[in-house]
Amino acid sequence: MRIFAALELPGRVIEKIADWRKPFVSLYPLLKWVRTDAMHLTLRYFGDIPKSGVREIHNILSSWHPGPLEFSLFKIGTFGKKKSPSVLWLGGSVPEEISRLAGELGRIPDEKGRKSGKKFIPHLTIARRGRSLEMPKLDSPDEIKGVFTEAAVINSKLTSHGPEYTFLERYDLH
Repeated sequence: MRIFAALELPGRVIEKIADWRKPFVSLYPLLKWVRTDAMHLTLRYFGDIPKSGVREIHNILSSWHPGPLEFSLFKIGTFGKKKSPSVLWLGGSVPEEISRLAGELGRIPDEKGRKSGKKFIPHLTIARRGRSLEMPKLDSPDEIKGVFTEAAVINSKLTSHGPEYTFLERYDLH
């Protein structure tokens, strides 16, 4: 299994992201665009971890009840090498509670036994670069606001059509 913890996006936010990126999808068809139904805010990627690690994630998320959390998306960023980034993301502003949660999840070892001490960068992956393609510069969207109400533990299976997600558990933030 390829496990990660995430916050689910409201449908209205997904629609606004889809509208914003529609012209870019046409302009840059060689990018590997993330399906809108697969978009989420990743809290931590763990990979193939033992069931004990999944239980630790469950214990943290099942006891986390901050209530609905407002967020906004308004900037574009990339991950990867500076000269040839591989991931294009949409980010913005999230409450500090989310960063603290990501830090707590970072204490659980990933599939390589690593804990994460990195600064949390709240983001949604929107596209990945093809092998020989340069990452284009996209205009940021007008601010997209939403409210997180649900977290999840998800298993990601890689396929030739992109990842397929199976929700192992969902958690209401109330």
